[in-house]
Amino acid sequence: MSLSSLSHETSPTPSPRARRDARRRLLGAVGTGVVLACAGLGSALAAHPPITVHDAWIRWLPAGLPAAGYMRLENHSARPVTLVNADSPRHYSSVLLHETLKKSGVATMGKVDQVVIPPHSELHFAPGGYHIMLMNPKHTIKPGASIPIVLRFAGGGHVTAHFIVRKSDASADEGEGPAEPAGEGATSPGAGAAPGGEGA
Repeated sequence: MSLSSLSHETSPTPSPRARRDARRRLLGAVGTGVVLACAGLGSALAAHPPITVHDAWIRWLPAGLPAAGYMRLENHSARPVTLVNADSPRHYSSVLLHETLKKSGVATMGKVDQVVIPPHSELHFAPGGYHIMLMNPKHTIKPGASIPIVLRFAGGGHVTAHFIVRKSDASADEGEGPAEPAGEGATSPGAGAAPGGEGA
C-alpha cells in the first residue's frame, strides 16, 4: 500500500453535512464569545460611569448644623446617567440628594430619589437648586477639610469625589481646580483638593 493511499484511507474528505455541522459549531462558539464579551463590556461601563466631578465643595455651618454639598457633574457618554444616592459614612450619618424649589416666592427644599445627567451634558449642584444634604456629622468638621463623598449611580457604578469645606459665605468660584477623571474606586478632587486614596 502506498503512502498516498494510506493517507487517503486515514483522512477521508468530510461530507457536506459534516462540514455544515462543523461550521454551525464554530459560529455558535463565536456567537457565545461575542455575547460574553458584550456582557463584560456592559458590566465594565456600569462599574465605571462616564462621569467627571468638578468644583466639589461643601458650605459649612457651625454647631454641627446640616451642610450642603455642591458640584458640577459632566456626562461624557451618549446615554443619560442617573445619580441615585450618595454617602460619606466616615463623616456624616445622613447624606441625601435634595432640591430647592421656589413656589409663589417661597423656597422649599425636599429629597429627590434620583438626578439624571443628560448625554454629553453638564448638571450643576448649586445653591438654590440641586444639592447634597449632609446631616449629623460624626466628628468636628472645619473649613479647609477635604471630605470624600461617594456618588452612586444606577447600574451599580460609583465615583468618589473630595469636597472642600468652605465657610458659609463662600462660593464655588473660590479656588477652582482643574477637572480630574474619576471612575470606580478613583477620586475626583474638588477645588484645591489633593487626590487621595481615603475612602468615604
